[in-house]
Amino acid sequence: MAAAVDDSSYRHLLAEYRARDNFDSVFRSTLDDLSRKLDLAWVRSCVAFGTGSGEHEMEFARRLLPNLTQLIAVEPDHESVKALRAHFDNDHVLI
Repeated sequence: MAAAVDDSSYRHLLAEYRARDNFDSVFRSTLDDLSRKLDLAWVRSCVAFGTGSGEHEMEFARRLLPNLTQLIAVEPDHESVKALRAHFDNDHVLI
């Protein structure tokens, strides 16, 4: 029997908060601005701390790091790590 997700997990609490803010639209707008001003094509590896489930890190990498070959993610929350792995698996990226 699978364990139930704890409603007090960091991942759940962050999702509840994000449902009430405009972080996603601000993040995408900032990526648009950066992609016009910044060339990070030379970057091959990246370390990300506190990645949560990784949606923003993956979007950042797709938009600004076209030659990324290695991403090291540091995330202490177990539920977030499971979601992060699922996102990378769905995107066919190895972690």
